[in-house]
Amino acid sequence: MKIKTTVWLSVCALIVLFQGAGAWYAYRALAEKTDKALKTAFRKAFDLTVDEQLNALPFPDGTVTHTLLADPAYLQDEEFYSFYTSQQTSAILQDAYGQPEISLDSLRLKLENELRYDGVEGEVVIRKFDVHTGETLQRSPARPERHVPGLYAVSEKAYLHEARGIAVEAQFCLPFYQGYMGRMLLFYMATLGLALAVIIPFVIRTRRLQQEQKAIDGQRLEFYRQAKEMERPVSQLKADLEAARWGQAHEVAGEMLAATETTLTHAKQKDDRAHRGHRRFSLYWLLSACVSSLLLTSLWSYYIGREQRVSLAHEVQVCFEGAFVAESAVRYQHLIDSLPSHPRMKSAAPFLFSQWDSLVRLGKGNDWFSSAFVRRGGMNMGENARVRRAYNNQEIFLDAHCPYVPLDSLRMDSLFNARLLAEGLPGGYIRFFEGVSDSLVGQASGMIRLGMDLVTRPVSVTNDRTRWMEGVVAFPESYIFRSVWYLFVSLRLITLFTLAGLVGLWYVGRRLRKLGQFREDFTYSMIHDMKSPLQSVLMGTQVMASGRLADKPERARGMLRAMTDECDHLLTLSNRVVTLTQMERGELELHKTAVVLRPLLDDLSGKFRLKAPKPVVFEVDCPSDFRVTADAFCLREVLSNLIDNAIKYSREEVSIRLSAESGADGGVVIRVRDNGIGIPPREQQRIFGKFERVASGSRATGASGFGLGLNFVWQVVRAHGGRVEVRSDGMSYSEFAVVLPG
Repeated sequence: MKIKTTVWLSVCALIVLFQGAGAWYAYRALAEKTDKALKTAFRKAFDLTVDEQLNALPFPDGTVTHTLLADPAYLQDEEFYSFYTSQQTSAILQDAYGQPEISLDSLRLKLENELRYDGVEGEVVIRKFDVHTGETLQRSPARPERHVPGLYAVSEKAYLHEARGIAVEAQFCLPFYQGYMGRMLLFYMATLGLALAVIIPFVIRTRRLQQEQKAIDGQRLEFYRQAKEMERPVSQLKADLEAARWGQAHEVAGEMLAATETTLTHAKQKDDRAHRGHRRFSLYWLLSACVSSLLLTSLWSYYIGREQRVSLAHEVQVCFEGAFVAESAVRYQHLIDSLPSHPRMKSAAPFLFSQWDSLVRLGKGNDWFSSAFVRRGGMNMGENARVRRAYNNQEIFLDAHCPYVPLDSLRMDSLFNARLLAEGLPGGYIRFFEGVSDSLVGQASGMIRLGMDLVTRPVSVTNDRTRWMEGVVAFPESYIFRSVWYLFVSLRLITLFTLAGLVGLWYVGRRLRKLGQFREDFTYSMIHDMKSPLQSVLMGTQVMASGRLADKPERARGMLRAMTDECDHLLTLSNRVVTLTQMERGELELHKTAVVLRPLLDDLSGKFRLKAPKPVVFEVDCPSDFRVTADAFCLREVLSNLIDNAIKYSREEVSIRLSAESGADGGVVIRVRDNGIGIPPREQQRIFGKFERVASGSRATGASGFGLGLNFVWQVVRAHGGRVEVRSDGMSYSEFAVVLPG
């Protein structure tokens, strides 16, 4: 397996792993939240249902119905204490007052309301059962049990009658396709699907790129093979032309042309196979998938942040209300302790007197006795259980006809922050305002921060509802991020991976376009540099063999010279390929001698001036006795290549300057400068690669070639221990410097 494939598979596996880990963490966090919320909500719902049944007794308000026995340690947890005494009350209401068991439907509805207030979604079933046998006696709603994939939770049991072993429990179910989990699963699947919509086309297009590259490599190798095998037949063809053996020359040219046609046919067949069966993906569709994936991850990030903020707001609200209850309970108990009798206990039911004797006999010295009494109405029965309990504590001052003791803001602030700290939440502060306006008139601690602050629902701190209080947690976003970092990390990974896929698609598309252009240029060059010369020779031998130019010696000599030039062109191409092959294999032997440069430069400028298809002006700047140690044949080929390129990649008129000078390190620098179209900076290092050409330049000037010339120059100069440097502004000139050691 290739390293690139391994890397991509590893990245994909990492993303899936993080997504799975994030989903698992989210599931566990939701399960813990649900267990905690179900426990608290079930206790409150049970308390309310029993309290509702108690207050329905035919007694006036303030009638004490019975006394409850509890361990004093239970008083440390007011919620548990209330839940514990409600179970005693349920049994007493059945035994002493002939009341039926509480309604399971009423309990379920109250529990659903409490869970809804706590932001918990799901299905609730109340089960009444025998604790001794585990047998289910009744269910609400009365429907058969069903098992669907999802999140399940079961509350603690609450005795309807402990002596009889009858209890109830709440069973909670949140199917994976509903509520918060359903939305999370939908986001997860949609995000993963869009990511795959980017990844799969990228993989397919990458595979296509590899096949395209493989096909081009095969085309290159076939050309390489044919070019190397061309030397002998071309030499034979040239000899036949010079000896006027037109028939033999025609036969050799025909065989070579047929071989070239076969090579072109093979290249086209490989091209067809490389593209066969590939579905052309719309770039617009791919871009839409990438953008949709990015938008969805952003939306998911926003949704997670919003959901966590809502969850945090509820937790802060619970801490705030709990602190309010605790603070009001201190004032309540302080007042009760200061009065000779409880102001709300005005009479007693007959059962109370018969109960006292048995409780005294059963009770221990440190047991705690409390009384239950009928109390209907209240400050605002529409409030939730915690706030209603706090309001109920505050109303004691009205019932006792005592001066109202105001809320202690410092104690409230301390209780609020203690509860926040116990839940692992960021600290907050309390602020107060008058009436229904938001004008701040007091503050317990902290600084006032607006905007992104998290603010609880206000509660009244006076019985006439003229003064209100709310809790504030300043800028909770950092806590929100820390609490669900695992989800944000996976989202960021998907975002980065999608961006990488988008960049990869752009890169692959760009490479495919460049390879397609290279294939076109390569095929055109093969036709121009191999097929066209052979066709010219083939036609020329036919004309010469027909004798139509027998009486036209000048035209005959011109045609012969043209055919000979075409043979020289093919021989030069073959020699370059052979030389490159030898250098790649380390088999090239350089025969270095002291070469006088001026005669060489003058000879090259003269020959190119004569055969160039456009006007060329040469300027030679080199001392007459300037020498360089090099292989004479290879040096001539190097300079010929550079001059040939200067003429090819130029406009209608060409000016070429050839110069030689001593280098700073004691070597020799030979420069070839032209006034052509230039070479873009991004192309200046790439042009020395094998089969590489400046594509824009070739299209602008009509220049052809396989891109072997500069690679040949670079390889030969490097074999001499030198280097090739290029300078160009990309518009008006190019200068190649061949630096050879002294």
